[in-house]
Amino acid sequence: MQDVTKAQIKAIHTLKSRLNLPQDHYEAMLIRYGVESSKFLTKREATLLIKELKNLERKQLKEAVKSEDCKCSKSQLDWIADLWVKTSKDKDFEALRWFIKKITGKLYLYPETMTHKEANKVINALKGWKAKVHLRDGALAVTQ
Repeated sequence: MQDVTKAQIKAIHTLKSRLNLPQDHYEAMLIRYGVESSKFLTKREATLLIKELKNLERKQLKEAVKSEDCKCSKSQLDWIADLWVKTSKDKDFEALRWFIKKITGKLYLYPETMTHKEANKVINALKGWKAKVHLRDGALAVTQ
């Protein structure tokens, strides 16, 4: 039996990092091969583990794509609210609703019902608006 290669160990640890795999989950995967560390795997076992980790990565990516159509997250809503307060002169909820309509094409009674993707569009629009306001205010300060 051939020993695991350095390239395989590197691939295993790279995949583990990209997956944000908890240590106990990773250790459980290794135990199935009868080892406590990837350096004790055979070349064949390492190949199988790499395939398993790549399959997990594919599943994770599929879930991420699916979640773009799901409702937006609380952190996205917090970010939108924070950017709105910092950027908007109106700062009222009704004005925010109409801003969201301008960006998404939909008038939401409650912003919480936006999709993940729509919330990202709103966040990016607010970031762009904030940057323009910041540049404009900086130019005014220089000329005064």
